[in-house]
Formats: sequence, structure tokens, C-alpha cells
Amino acid sequence: MKRFGQALIGTIIGRLIIAAIIIMVPALLEETFALNDWLSKPFKLLAEWKAEGALAGRAKFTVLLLIYGSMLAFAAAFIFNRIKAKTPAAVPYRSRNNYERMIAEVKEAVNNRQASKELKYEKITGLFDALIDDVCNLFQLQRADVRAVLVVNSRGNHKLTGWRWGRACSIDQERMDTKAIAKFLETELTYPIWQEVKSHFDHTDSDTLLFIRNSGTLGLGCLIAIADPVDVEAHIGEWEQIVKPFTMLGHMDKLVQFVVKYS
Repeated sequence: MKRFGQALIGTIIGRLIIAAIIIMVPALLEETFALNDWLSKPFKLLAEWKAEGALAGRAKFTVLLLIYGSMLAFAAAFIFNRIKAKTPAAVPYRSRNNYERMIAEVKEAVNNRQASKELKYEKITGLFDALIDDVCNLFQLQRADVRAVLVVNSRGNHKLTGWRWGRACSIDQERMDTKAIAKFLETELTYPIWQEVKSHFDHTDSDTLLFIRNSGTLGLGCLIAIADPVDVEAHIGEWEQIVKPFTMLGHMDKLVQFVVKYS
């Protein structure tokens, strides 16, 4: 395009073409102004239209409504698009936690016979503390609104363990949690979601449940209970990025054994 411009200006023919365009522009503008009368005729006809009778009046009103409504709709759409273009896109949430590294440290600790029980406990609790922090940050929650419990397989049945985070819950709440987990396990999904839980369980303390588990037979799972409704679908991509590493924990036999032994 730059070369074309240089060739147009740098040749006699090109300069003649430019001169002709400059001369023709005023004439073209005059011809355009001559269209004013033609373009204004529809409005003149509408102004002169004497709508006699109810039917004619309604017809005239409908035509005027379509004309002005179309202009208003176009103006509104233009303004909306301008505002939308200036509005910065929401930045996807990204966890600051390196879960691959943290899970590798957990695996190394539980596989090391020389490692102390305290070290293993610290690595496991630190991992799930980080997960709960991400849940709170992603869904804009207070820590007090979230609780979590690890779930294991006990002779073919799922069982809540003593590994817990957040607010305490009653025996009745534990029964409701156990029923909810049974529903989750029926789906065979590795990170199922249950919303509007309070419409199914009376007196439950949570309206949104998130469950994480390994594929296949349950080895280790984590139930995350959130007190209020949460729009998980709006952040499903970000949630998947956070939760996927946790779906491998149930395949780490030493980890599962340690959780069961000290639950």
C-alpha cells in the first residue's frame, strides 16, 4: 500500500489523477446536497398526512413509532457497544498455589518412612488449606462460610474422616453430608457440583456442595460445603484448573492409608 502511494504521487499520471479527484470532490458534494429534497420527501409526506379516523391514526402512529424506534434502537446499540468496548474483560482467576509441587511434597513425605507424623500432617493440611483459600478467592467468599472434610472408602462404603476444616457441624449435618456424597458417587464424576442443596435437605447448613474424588473406586475425596448459593458455572473453567490435580490423590495409597490411620 505504501509503494502504491509513492508510485501515485511520483508519476505524472498519478498526479493528474489526484488533481482530477480534487476538482471533482466539490461537484460530487453539490450533487449530494441536491438529494436533500428527495431524502426529506418521506418526512414531508408524513407531516402532510392527515390521519382521519381511528384506523388511519393508528397506522400513522405505527409508522412514526417504527421510524423513531429504529433510530433510538440504533443509538442505544451504538452507545452500548462503545461502553462494552471500553469495559475491560474480566481477568480469569489463577491460583497462586503450585499444586503439582505441593502434591509432590505430600507424596514424598507419606512415602518416606523416616519422615515424622507431624511433617506428613503439615504437608496434607497445608495442601487443603490452600485449596480452601482458592475456593474463597475464586467465589468471593468468607472463610467462615466454607467447611471441608476428607472422605475415604471404608469396606466399600464412604466415610467422613476427622480431617476437617472450617465450621463444626452437627451429627444431623453429617448424615446429610453422607447422603449428598452418596449422590455424588452415583454420578462417577471426579468433581461434581450440587447447587440449591437447601431445597432438598431441610436444616442443612450449606446451599452449595463441591466434591472432589479420584476416578474409579473411591480412594480419597473431599467435600467442600459453602453456606450460600454460588454461581459455579460462571467460573467452571477456573475451578477445573484448580481441582484437577486433587483428583489424583485417591490413587496415592500411602496418603490414603495415612489419612485413614490418623482420622
